[in-house]
Amino acid sequence: MNSHHATPSTAHHAPSPRLMRLGLVASFLLMLIAFGVFALSLRAVESGSDDGTLITIDARGCQPARVKVPAGERTFTIVNRSDRAIEWEVIDGVMVLAERENIAPGMRQPLRVDLVPGDYAMTCGLLSNPHGELHVTPSGDAGTARTLAAHDFVGARAELRVYTTLQMRKLERASAALAQAIAAGDLTAARTAYLQARRIDQRLAMPIGLFGDLDQRLNAPADYYAGREQDPDFGGFPRLAQGLFSAGSTAGLAPVAKQLMTDLDVLSQRLAQASIPSAQLANGSARALQTWHDRATDGEMTPLALNDLAGITEGSAKIVTLIDPLLARQAPALQRQLDQALSALQQSLAEAAQPGADGAASTAESAAPDAPPALLDAGAVPTATAQVLLANSEALAKALAAVNHALALSG
Repeated sequence: MNSHHATPSTAHHAPSPRLMRLGLVASFLLMLIAFGVFALSLRAVESGSDDGTLITIDARGCQPARVKVPAGERTFTIVNRSDRAIEWEVIDGVMVLAERENIAPGMRQPLRVDLVPGDYAMTCGLLSNPHGELHVTPSGDAGTARTLAAHDFVGARAELRVYTTLQMRKLERASAALAQAIAAGDLTAARTAYLQARRIDQRLAMPIGLFGDLDQRLNAPADYYAGREQDPDFGGFPRLAQGLFSAGSTAGLAPVAKQLMTDLDVLSQRLAQASIPSAQLANGSARALQTWHDRATDGEMTPLALNDLAGITEGSAKIVTLIDPLLARQAPALQRQLDQALSALQQSLAEAAQPGADGAASTAESAAPDAPPALLDAGAVPTATAQVLLANSEALAKALAAVNHALALSG
């Protein structure tokens, strides 16, 4: 009986041929729409933003390798099609004008750069890759009226030169102590000396970051080298940290420490001769903070990353004191925002610092001139604390990045 009644019921609800044809047409149209959306998304990836210039980086370098843009504020969209995190920089001679670091494989990052006419180089992923060429032509809309004269920055730049000179002397002494501890095979002393030297190094992240070749030798992570940790050119502070903290040994680090001191000597000479552009004071500090932030988001925040942030914050605080008087005249609202962002980051660092070491409860140089936090036995930074540090460091980076526009600075 059940099978007898099932057949008529099924026949009663079967769709008509006309409805079936309509359903097929609708399905076909939906497929066309889906393909259209997919094609548009691909086109968006290839073309970048409407006012942007797309640069794709693969294992060989930049595509295209030669780029031409008009002067002024320009957006570059960097697409990473290599198998590791990469960086892209705009370099004027040996000085880095703008950069975007830690672009993950398959990802794209925009970077807005204010450029004056001239010829520049582009770094393109691996440090062994050839540089690209960036030609900036004159443009009628590039001449933003300057509201500050060069002499407005004389005091700030003179004070920065004194600060940089004193910090370089401290860094060279700390690096010599590090090399001695490594030569003696004293792991504990070497770790302590590393933390001291690295913190001073990070206070100078802004001026060091302006010299791309030295910054790479001193601070480039292993991923930026073709052979990663085994690459013969991998050195500087990241190589020393890998040996002292990850491998837990001083073995093989003596040549690395010696090269570090040589590179610092070259850096000292360059800083003594160079004149840091006014436009790089806040902009370079913003890049240093953003670079730390981007790297720290990759996983759990380590005590070494916390030590780095303490140093970068101290260096950024010095820059804020130098530009605050100018902002007070030109952009008081931004000055308040900048001061508040710095205060919030300093407070969150003080709360995150491990107690026990001399001066470890504060990131202020007056409280702890060169003493590192008590990190030797510390574990990963708690997640909630790390999230606050990430948010506050990015807020300060964004406030610093807004300074050039407020002061009508470029270059």
